[in-house]
Amino acid sequence: MPTKVYSKKLLSKELNTLIDDLNNGGIIIYPTETIWAIGCKSTLKKSVERIYSIKNRSETSPFINIIDSYLNISKYVHNIDSEIIRIAREIDNPPTVIYPNCKKEFNYLSNAKNEIAFRVTPNKQIIEIINELNAPLISTSANISGDDFPTDFNNISSSILNAVDVILKFEIESSGKPSSIMKIKNGEIEYLRK
Repeated sequence: MPTKVYSKKLLSKELNTLIDDLNNGGIIIYPTETIWAIGCKSTLKKSVERIYSIKNRSETSPFINIIDSYLNISKYVHNIDSEIIRIAREIDNPPTVIYPNCKKEFNYLSNAKNEIAFRVTPNKQIIEIINELNAPLISTSANISGDDFPTDFNNISSSILNAVDVILKFEIESSGKPSSIMKIKNGEIEYLRK
């Protein structure tokens, strides 16, 4: 099946087709507020495993999940500390936050300490996709592990482009650098990437 490419805001029919593709295990390349990402429906383990294979990345390095709202993180994490969400909301550029207590059914998304990473996206088009999907998207840089991350679409390698089912080429304002990654414990922020 040839890769589908959408270059503008998705029309209703296109959105429905994209959601069908993602629900059936599809892999996408899409722009985020940080860098170009490769992703899938986070709740489909086989799709997540496919991204590890495409990126040639060890499954001991879990991916970031991009989500539409802090309120929905509780679907994937037990006993969220409200202080973590309060602090994360106060930061201007949406950080990726590492949460403890990943729910058992999503442990393929967590690290060895049962921690799971989420970033709340401000992008309306991505929020619309997540809402329709009723699940987060994997959001990892669209590159082979160890290679430079792509700052724009033209930097994405052909091996990545040829491995996906859908490319979303619509334009959004991106920072061109990965998100900060942090943990919050006892009200203190520990940056793992700044």
